[in-house]
Amino acid sequence: MIATVTMNPAVDYTVLLEEPLVRNSVNRTSHERITAGGKGVNVSLILQQLQIPTTVYGYLSGTTGTMIAEQLQRTQIPTDWIVLPNQMNRINLKVKDHDTVTELNGRGVAVSPADAELLLNKLRKYGDGDYIVLAGSVPAGAPATFYADIMHALADTGVRFAVDAEGEALRAALAEHPFVVKPNLRELCSVFGIDEIVTWWDALPYGRQMIEMGAQNVLLSLGADGALLFNDENRVWHLSAPHGEVKNAVGSGDSMLGGFLAGCAAGRELTEALRMGIAAGSATAFSEWIATRSRMENLLKGLPCPTELL
Repeated sequence: MIATVTMNPAVDYTVLLEEPLVRNSVNRTSHERITAGGKGVNVSLILQQLQIPTTVYGYLSGTTGTMIAEQLQRTQIPTDWIVLPNQMNRINLKVKDHDTVTELNGRGVAVSPADAELLLNKLRKYGDGDYIVLAGSVPAGAPATFYADIMHALADTGVRFAVDAEGEALRAALAEHPFVVKPNLRELCSVFGIDEIVTWWDALPYGRQMIEMGAQNVLLSLGADGALLFNDENRVWHLSAPHGEVKNAVGSGDSMLGGFLAGCAAGRELTEALRMGIAAGSATAFSEWIATRSRMENLLKGLPCPTELL
């Protein structure tokens, strides 16, 4: 079982503009889509496509929370929400303007220590052979160490943790030795307090440093350049993304993590799990929304073996 925790789920409102975005003017859309959003939610959507058992956890509140619940109910993915009173889940606006995407993400709900304890108690049933994905931003009211606190409290259960976060939340989680962390280049910069990483070659020392900080594996998303995979045996692999028309970059990193974990849960070698991650992430990027299993499998067939970097 792979449980996914989306602390700050959202209603994602994605619009495609008829013309380039113009500030201080009326901009009209040619296409609109409303979906349940959040990193963990997206991971579970990919896992479902790959027929890996998964359950979604998180906090819901208000009318937007009801929308999220209804959307997930239609997917038939099991959920175990914690409902908060007198609040509202955020709406994230994603504006697609030709080959760019501008995102305006809401702040979301606030949680209390009691709310945090409710979530922790729900996760205590997982043990050896299970994975828990801790993904996305930490909501207001919770400490930056919230993911690390969950990992520490469940350290003796045998659960493997995957963390997709940034800044202090990711930095604190590394000390609890997660099975895998999945930063992109921007999130990697946020951990080390640097402004920019220009090429993926420049990212190599930082990926290795994250291993030294405690991660067992680091899956570094590189966008069109694919991904780097570091492990705690001082090995590094690179696999480029396949060529294709990018229709939707939103959710592609989450899809990569879902594909990677699906491979790990099935007992595949790390390099094969990396291939599955690249196939899933690219398939979503080439789709209007989260990719189907058939599209992932078609891309997987054409992917080479990852290249080990010495």
